[in-house]
Amino acid sequence: MTNARLLRTACLIALLPSLVSAQRGMGGMGGGMGGIARRRPGNLEREPGLAVPKQVNAVNLLVEHRQDLALSDSQFARVVVIKRTLDSTNSPLARKLDSLQRVFKGGPIFSEPSAARRDSLAEARVMVVEATGTIRDNISAARERAFALLSPGQLTKAQELEATAEKAIEDENKRSGGEGRRGGGSGRPPGLS
Repeated sequence: MTNARLLRTACLIALLPSLVSAQRGMGGMGGGMGGIARRRPGNLEREPGLAVPKQVNAVNLLVEHRQDLALSDSQFARVVVIKRTLDSTNSPLARKLDSLQRVFKGGPIFSEPSAARRDSLAEARVMVVEATGTIRDNISAARERAFALLSPGQLTKAQELEATAEKAIEDENKRSGGEGRRGGGSGRPPGLS
Protein backbone atom coordinates (compact mmCIF):
# COMPACT_ATOMS: atom_id res chain seq x y z
CA MET A 1 0.00 0.00 0.00
CA THR A 2 2.77 2.42 0.73
CA ASN A 3 4.20 1.93 -2.74
CA ALA A 4 0.85 2.81 -4.32
CA ARG A 5 0.51 5.82 -2.07
CA LEU A 6 4.07 6.90 -2.86
CA LEU A 7 3.40 6.51 -6.59
CA ARG A 8 0.23 8.62 -6.38
CA THR A 9 2.05 11.35 -4.46
CA ALA A 10 4.91 11.38 -6.98
CA CYS A 11 2.44 11.63 -9.89
CA LEU A 12 0.58 14.45 -8.17
CA ILE A 13 3.80 16.38 -7.56
CA ALA A 14 4.88 15.82 -11.17
CA LEU A 15 1.54 16.97 -12.58
CA LEU A 16 0.93 19.87 -10.18
CA PRO A 17 2.72 22.55 -12.27
CA SER A 18 0.68 21.53 -15.33
CA LEU A 19 -2.58 21.68 -13.40
CA VAL A 20 -1.77 25.08 -11.95
CA SER A 21 -0.81 26.59 -15.31
CA ALA A 22 -3.91 25.07 -16.92
CA GLN A 23 -6.09 26.71 -14.27
CA ARG A 24 -4.45 30.06 -15.01
CA GLY A 25 -4.88 29.64 -18.75
CA MET A 26 -1.11 29.61 -19.37
CA GLY A 27 -0.47 26.04 -20.42
CA GLY A 28 -0.95 24.02 -23.51
CA MET A 29 -1.77 26.02 -26.58
CA GLY A 30 0.41 29.09 -26.07
CA GLY A 31 -0.41 32.35 -27.75
CA GLY A 32 -1.10 30.87 -31.20
CA MET A 33 -4.42 29.23 -32.06
CA GLY A 34 -6.34 32.51 -32.12
CA GLY A 35 -5.68 33.38 -28.49
CA ILE A 36 -7.53 30.38 -27.06
CA ALA A 37 -5.08 30.04 -24.19
CA ARG A 38 -5.30 33.75 -23.32
CA ARG A 39 -9.06 33.65 -22.78
CA ARG A 40 -10.42 32.88 -19.39
CA PRO A 41 -13.82 31.36 -18.77
CA GLY A 42 -16.50 34.04 -18.72
CA ASN A 43 -14.16 36.45 -20.48
CA LEU A 44 -14.98 35.67 -24.11
CA GLU A 45 -14.88 38.57 -26.49
CA ARG A 46 -18.19 39.98 -27.70
CA GLU A 47 -19.04 42.67 -30.14
CA PRO A 48 -19.41 45.91 -28.18
CA GLY A 49 -22.90 46.71 -26.99
CA LEU A 50 -24.67 50.01 -27.13
CA ALA A 51 -22.77 52.73 -25.26
CA VAL A 52 -24.80 55.42 -23.54
CA PRO A 53 -22.45 58.18 -22.38
CA LYS A 54 -23.08 59.67 -18.96
CA GLN A 55 -23.76 63.33 -18.41
CA VAL A 56 -23.52 65.88 -15.64
CA ASN A 57 -26.73 67.09 -14.06
CA ALA A 58 -25.96 70.48 -12.48
CA VAL A 59 -29.30 70.55 -10.66
CA ASN A 60 -28.41 67.31 -8.86
CA LEU A 61 -25.06 68.85 -7.95
CA LEU A 62 -26.82 71.78 -6.28
CA VAL A 63 -28.94 69.40 -4.21
CA GLU A 64 -26.00 67.16 -3.28
CA HIS A 65 -23.75 70.10 -2.34
CA ARG A 66 -26.34 72.18 -0.51
CA GLN A 67 -24.06 72.61 2.51
CA ASP A 68 -20.98 73.52 0.42
CA LEU A 69 -23.01 76.13 -1.47
CA ALA A 70 -24.68 77.44 1.70
CA LEU A 71 -28.11 77.37 0.07
CA SER A 72 -30.86 78.95 2.11
CA ASP A 73 -34.00 76.94 2.85
CA SER A 74 -35.99 78.84 0.22
CA GLN A 75 -33.26 78.43 -2.42
CA PHE A 76 -33.04 74.72 -1.66
CA ALA A 77 -36.83 74.28 -1.84
CA ARG A 78 -36.92 75.97 -5.25
CA VAL A 79 -34.00 73.86 -6.53
CA VAL A 80 -35.78 70.70 -5.37
CA VAL A 81 -38.91 71.72 -7.30
CA ILE A 82 -36.76 72.25 -10.42
CA LYS A 83 -35.07 68.87 -9.84
CA ARG A 84 -38.37 67.02 -9.50
CA THR A 85 -39.73 68.61 -12.67
CA LEU A 86 -36.53 67.73 -14.52
CA ASP A 87 -36.57 64.15 -13.22
CA SER A 88 -40.18 63.63 -14.33
CA THR A 89 -39.41 65.08 -17.75
CA ASN A 90 -36.27 62.97 -18.26
CA SER A 91 -37.46 59.73 -16.68
CA PRO A 92 -39.19 58.30 -19.81
CA LEU A 93 -36.07 59.05 -21.84
CA ALA A 94 -33.80 57.46 -19.22
CA ARG A 95 -35.99 54.32 -19.20
CA LYS A 96 -35.79 54.20 -23.00
CA LEU A 97 -31.99 54.41 -22.87
CA ASP A 98 -31.82 51.70 -20.20
CA SER A 99 -34.01 49.43 -22.32
CA LEU A 100 -31.89 50.01 -25.41
CA GLN A 101 -28.74 49.24 -23.45
CA ARG A 102 -30.19 45.96 -22.17
CA VAL A 103 -31.39 44.86 -25.61
CA PHE A 104 -28.05 45.65 -27.24
CA LYS A 105 -25.80 44.49 -24.39
CA GLY A 106 -23.43 42.57 -26.63
CA GLY A 107 -23.55 40.49 -29.74
CA PRO A 108 -22.68 36.95 -30.71
CA ILE A 109 -19.51 35.52 -29.24
CA PHE A 110 -18.41 33.16 -31.99
CA SER A 111 -19.79 34.74 -35.15
CA GLU A 112 -20.29 38.05 -36.85
CA PRO A 113 -23.56 39.88 -36.13
CA SER A 114 -26.26 39.48 -38.73
CA ALA A 115 -27.13 42.30 -41.11
CA ALA A 116 -30.44 42.74 -39.27
CA ARG A 117 -28.64 43.13 -35.93
CA ARG A 118 -26.21 45.66 -37.42
CA ASP A 119 -29.14 47.65 -38.83
CA SER A 120 -30.99 47.50 -35.49
CA LEU A 121 -27.86 48.61 -33.65
CA ALA A 122 -27.44 51.55 -36.05
CA GLU A 123 -31.06 52.59 -35.44
CA ALA A 124 -30.57 52.23 -31.68
CA ARG A 125 -27.49 54.48 -31.82
CA VAL A 126 -29.57 57.16 -33.55
CA MET A 127 -32.19 56.84 -30.80
CA VAL A 128 -29.46 57.19 -28.16
CA VAL A 129 -28.17 60.37 -29.78
CA GLU A 130 -31.68 61.83 -29.96
CA ALA A 131 -32.61 60.87 -26.39
CA THR A 132 -29.34 62.09 -24.88
CA GLY A 133 -29.68 65.34 -26.82
CA THR A 134 -33.17 65.89 -25.43
CA ILE A 135 -31.99 65.05 -21.91
CA ARG A 136 -29.07 67.45 -22.33
CA ASP A 137 -31.44 70.22 -23.47
CA ASN A 138 -33.76 69.58 -20.51
CA ILE A 139 -30.87 69.66 -18.07
CA SER A 140 -29.54 72.84 -19.62
CA ALA A 141 -32.88 74.64 -19.24
CA ALA A 142 -33.27 73.43 -15.64
CA ARG A 143 -29.67 74.42 -14.91
CA GLU A 144 -30.34 77.97 -16.06
CA ARG A 145 -33.43 78.24 -13.84
CA ALA A 146 -31.58 76.80 -10.83
CA PHE A 147 -28.43 78.89 -11.32
CA ALA A 148 -30.58 82.04 -11.54
CA LEU A 149 -31.50 81.46 -7.88
CA LEU A 150 -27.87 81.62 -6.71
CA SER A 151 -25.83 84.53 -5.40
CA PRO A 152 -22.60 85.40 -7.28
CA GLY A 153 -20.47 83.47 -4.74
CA GLN A 154 -22.75 80.45 -4.86
CA LEU A 155 -22.79 80.57 -8.64
CA THR A 156 -18.99 80.51 -8.83
CA LYS A 157 -18.82 77.54 -6.46
CA ALA A 158 -21.57 75.70 -8.39
CA GLN A 159 -19.73 76.24 -11.68
CA GLU A 160 -16.54 74.83 -10.11
CA LEU A 161 -18.43 71.75 -8.90
CA GLU A 162 -19.95 71.32 -12.36
CA ALA A 163 -16.55 71.62 -14.09
CA THR A 164 -15.06 69.01 -11.75
CA ALA A 165 -17.97 66.62 -12.40
CA GLU A 166 -17.73 67.19 -16.17
CA LYS A 167 -14.02 66.39 -16.13
CA ALA A 168 -14.65 63.17 -14.18
CA ILE A 169 -17.44 62.07 -16.50
CA GLU A 170 -15.44 62.94 -19.61
CA ASP A 171 -12.61 60.72 -18.37
CA GLU A 172 -15.06 57.92 -17.56
CA ASN A 173 -16.75 58.19 -20.97
CA LYS A 174 -13.37 57.93 -22.67
CA ARG A 175 -12.50 54.82 -20.65
CA SER A 176 -15.84 53.13 -21.27
CA GLY A 177 -16.14 54.05 -24.93
CA GLY A 178 -18.91 56.62 -24.53
CA GLU A 179 -18.98 59.68 -26.67
CA GLY A 180 -18.13 63.05 -25.43
CA ARG A 181 -18.76 65.17 -22.51
CA ARG A 182 -22.41 65.59 -21.78
CA GLY A 183 -23.78 62.42 -23.24
CA GLY A 184 -26.39 60.51 -21.22
CA GLY A 185 -26.37 57.51 -19.02
CA SER A 186 -26.83 55.62 -15.87
CA GLY A 187 -24.70 54.38 -13.01
CA ARG A 188 -24.48 57.76 -11.40
CA PRO A 189 -21.50 59.30 -9.71
CA PRO A 190 -22.50 62.47 -7.83
CA GLY A 191 -24.41 64.99 -9.91
CA LEU A 192 -24.82 62.73 -12.87
CA SER A 193 -27.93 61.89 -14.72
